[in-house]
Amino acid sequence: MKWFIVVMLLLSGCVSPRVLERQGIITAAGFDKKGKMYEGGSVMLSFQTTGSSMSEVIEATNKTSKGLRQDLEAQTSHDLGSGQIRAVVYGKELAEEDGIFGLTDTLQRDANIGSLVYLAIAEPSAKQVIKSKKHEDTPDIGTYLYRLIEKNLRSESLLAATLHEFIHSYYDVGKDPVLPCLSLRDGKPIIEKVALFRGDKFVGTVRLDESFYIKMLASEYNTGLKNITVPRDDVAPLLIKKKGKKVNIVFNEIRTKRKIKLISQKPAPHFRVTVKLQTEILEMSEKIKPIMQANIHVLERAIEKQMKKEIEQLLSKLKAYNTDPIGFGQIYDHSVRRLQLTDKQWYKLYNNAKIDVDVSVSILRTGTID
Repeated sequence: MKWFIVVMLLLSGCVSPRVLERQGIITAAGFDKKGKMYEGGSVMLSFQTTGSSMSEVIEATNKTSKGLRQDLEAQTSHDLGSGQIRAVVYGKELAEEDGIFGLTDTLQRDANIGSLVYLAIAEPSAKQVIKSKKHEDTPDIGTYLYRLIEKNLRSESLLAATLHEFIHSYYDVGKDPVLPCLSLRDGKPIIEKVALFRGDKFVGTVRLDESFYIKMLASEYNTGLKNITVPRDDVAPLLIKKKGKKVNIVFNEIRTKRKIKLISQKPAPHFRVTVKLQTEILEMSEKIKPIMQANIHVLERAIEKQMKKEIEQLLSKLKAYNTDPIGFGQIYDHSVRRLQLTDKQWYKLYNNAKIDVDVSVSILRTGTID
């Protein structure tokens, strides 16, 4: 027992003490393109002897991310620690022209940075986002960005946006990454769009309501809320008044099952997408007659028709950007025997691919109708 105590005392003497007031905890980082250089900034959270905390952004310009880190270290008396970094933001220009793999690869090689850190694209620049002073009741902008992205992931408005998922999608043949796209509204960072990638380069964006369908087709959707607008003629038998052209329908408690099958591979890949959706109606913009078992199919068919149209429009947009976040290429690769598919081969095939869409909607409850 005495030997054990002696050993513990010796080991404890080998640990370098860390004074909290000397620590500069990095909670977020941003990277932009500046000519041929990287312009980077880090959000540093520091603690005072009084027990309070403060955050500030320190900035530097260098040719490499490691060089940026050295320049940042030279600007503060605090010991910078990256173990608590929550979010890394890349400017649109940098992501569009240079790609972001080199910077993300450096992150994953840093043993102090966890693979669950969130990544995001910023419009117009990462610098403007991380220097925002509007971050609600959170102690710093890094924590705010983390909570903002996490909340939208929980509501299933976004696909997974961690460092791990980005690297995984980048290396997977036949599937491209997506990331949340941050912008500023009245100086406050918000998420209005989702950034699309081809490989590691930014190629365009889709709205959050379009991202709903990417999420639904790439995996099974099990929660959330969706607003859809249908032509009045499609639900006319249910309406009390017959004025106007459109009816808004809000449904939630969404449960989906989706299946994507390769029907044929020649002369071009031909896929069939089947989506089965169960939901409840939360709200409608028009007064309607009582919904009975005999007429509920009118509402179901109207939603099916509109969702099929919106999915087809989204798929056309993705093909126009030549990006495949849903993973049709993966399905093609797994369906064709002895095929060593490359990204270059798939992008060429994807451009001519035919995709049929079938949507089946079951309304379990009609909820509240206004």
